[in-house]
Amino acid sequence: MPDNDQDKTLIEEVSRSPKYAQLAPTLVSRVTREESKKYNNKQQIVRSARTRLHQLTGAYLPTKLIYAQWLDRFKCLGRNNRAGLEALSLSMMRLHASTAERLEILPVFFQQVLAPISPVSSILDLACGLNPLSIPWMPLADHFTYFAGDVVSPLVDFLQGYFEATGVNGFASLQDLSFAIPSEQVQLAMLMKTLPLMEQIERGLSQKILESLNAKHILVTYPLRSLGGRKKGMEETYRAQFDCLLAGKDWEIREFHFPNEIAYLVSK
Repeated sequence: MPDNDQDKTLIEEVSRSPKYAQLAPTLVSRVTREESKKYNNKQQIVRSARTRLHQLTGAYLPTKLIYAQWLDRFKCLGRNNRAGLEALSLSMMRLHASTAERLEILPVFFQQVLAPISPVSSILDLACGLNPLSIPWMPLADHFTYFAGDVVSPLVDFLQGYFEATGVNGFASLQDLSFAIPSEQVQLAMLMKTLPLMEQIERGLSQKILESLNAKHILVTYPLRSLGGRKKGMEETYRAQFDCLLAGKDWEIREFHFPNEIAYLVSK
């Protein structure tokens, strides 16, 4: 196992790539140290660490996403241009694999899954990606608060600018769920296709997150197709995983089924 100086050198090497330099340092450090226990060769460690980080984050976003240009477009819309906001939001969400899969059902998705608790007054969106751009389609209260967190630093900066440009009472922060679970008290926490990735980081992390969240309700979703479009028995696998997560808990569960995604509204 490498000593601290070797760890630091390896972490710096992994982060030398601009793609991984933009990630939360705690996640890069964790993954690099874990891979350093598997290999003795520096190149193998770096390559394996970058592969894992790509699977956790990089596979969902294009390599070069110019956030500043997109933010300028949102700033130019003005506060009362609802049609323009929706059109621009849809265009940008197509760039993120997770939100792109939901666009066809976006007009009904949040209306259906959040109907039992709407209007929603406060949201904590975990590992959010570009999901906050779905706000125009959510059944929200007239005055709501939106907390968003992700491991990608420029994405977080963009989202804070997006909140300010669109007049949303929102707060975006760099957030590594494997390092710390947010403590904000909210009506709804959202884990959109997030729990499978948490299990890749640490087995049992999903359950820890669900139990620790200070939220009355939690929206959990799972993908039903791979990024390549294959089903591969994913629905059966994730149903079984979710059943295990909630075993022994007296939480109320509502299930919603869509072509590419299964959603659970959990009420504690």
